[in-house]
Amino acid sequence: MNATLARKLRFSDVVYAINGTPKSLRLWLQRGLVSIHTPKPEGSTWTEYSFFDIAILVMVRTMVNYGVDVPTASAIGNAVMTEFFPQMLHLKNPENMPAGAVAMMWTNRRLHLFQKDDNWEMRLITLWESDLDPARNEGFDPQLPSGVATLRREIEQAPVYISIDVETVLRTAFERADESVREGREDDDE
Repeated sequence: MNATLARKLRFSDVVYAINGTPKSLRLWLQRGLVSIHTPKPEGSTWTEYSFFDIAILVMVRTMVNYGVDVPTASAIGNAVMTEFFPQMLHLKNPENMPAGAVAMMWTNRRLHLFQKDDNWEMRLITLWESDLDPARNEGFDPQLPSGVATLRREIEQAPVYISIDVETVLRTAFERADESVREGREDDDE
């Protein structure tokens, strides 16, 4: 992936990157259900989106797939992209930084979301610092029911529990965005 964080993308590139539909993304944006970092330019009907916008939108899309409502997913997606690694918002030369750097920040980390009462809580799990690291815990296999039970016990009593591999979600979206730009998709109808 050679895309830089400073590159601006078209609506159709974003739709393809997040594996969404133009109708749903347009609805989210027009109704103000999602909050992104790129403002719509005044006097222009076209918005160019950044890789940070894609990161937020793909996180929203991922959480919506698990049943989280769009405004809540947007708040969580923005928190994920700004609170855990705030240094990414203040890059000196984003045109030289590959978009994959945002995904690399999440290597060997998981985002756990769970409901506590009526609120969603987030927890960043750093695998190399926890007992969930397979190198430190030889009996842990996240693919087996016992591995899932180990994860689940960390936040027991949560009626809803979501574990997201953010690195994979972001890398996939960035690769799809890059592919869309390279192919010069012409189906942009924002």
